[in-house]
Amino acid sequence: MSSSLEDRIRLLTDRAFAAKNQSELDAILPELKAAIRDHIHYVRAIVVETIPEAFGTPSKTTESASDYQFPS
Repeated sequence: MSSSLEDRIRLLTDRAFAAKNQSELDAILPELKAAIRDHIHYVRAIVVETIPEAFGTPSKTTESASDYQFPS
């Protein structure tokens, strides 16, 4: 599931490196930051499911990796 998000991060990173001026970079960076933030949330959810003893018992409000919805 995270493969598509990782691909999006790679694409946005490539676009950021290829930006010809600051205004192009300024347009890409917020989208790249959001994609990275989404990936961090996804990875945290996986870690909590994989090693819950490191974080205590997950509550019903804890986000599950299988419940995670990627933005389109």
